[in-house]
Amino acid sequence: MRFGNTLQTSVYPPWKDHYIDYRALKKLLREHEGSEDGDDGESRPWTDEDEENFVQELINVQLDKVNSFQVETHKRLRELTAECEATLEPVATQQGETKLENVKKNEAVAQETLSKLDRITEELGELEKFSRINFTGFPVSYTHLRAHETRHDL
Repeated sequence: MRFGNTLQTSVYPPWKDHYIDYRALKKLLREHEGSEDGDDGESRPWTDEDEENFVQELINVQLDKVNSFQVETHKRLRELTAECEATLEPVATQQGETKLENVKKNEAVAQETLSKLDRITEELGELEKFSRINFTGFPVSYTHLRAHETRHDL
């Protein structure tokens, strides 16, 4: 399966704007190959400026976007986990509690916290997939650049 298709099927919808924009990178590679409607049929030569634009988009825009989102999401999930730990601390200190009222309250807190931890775990799984697909996208994009240069004897 081609990377573009793999990326498209791997996107976690709430995070769709934070993935590598593979289409934009491919478009940069194809811009000089003639007009998009094919009317002129002529291509302009690939220049150092074209390569610089591609590398700038790949590194300064796409990599920064993906990395920033990953760092922010990891931090947010870590903070949510710390909140869960803090919520469970009083429950753990009352472990030997026998009053029915306190036991029920502690069970409710534990259940609610478990649900939050389940959501955090699910999101961590999505973040791992996000990291893997984006990690793949950067070398694939760079390989396309090198192949493009080879095809055009640069």
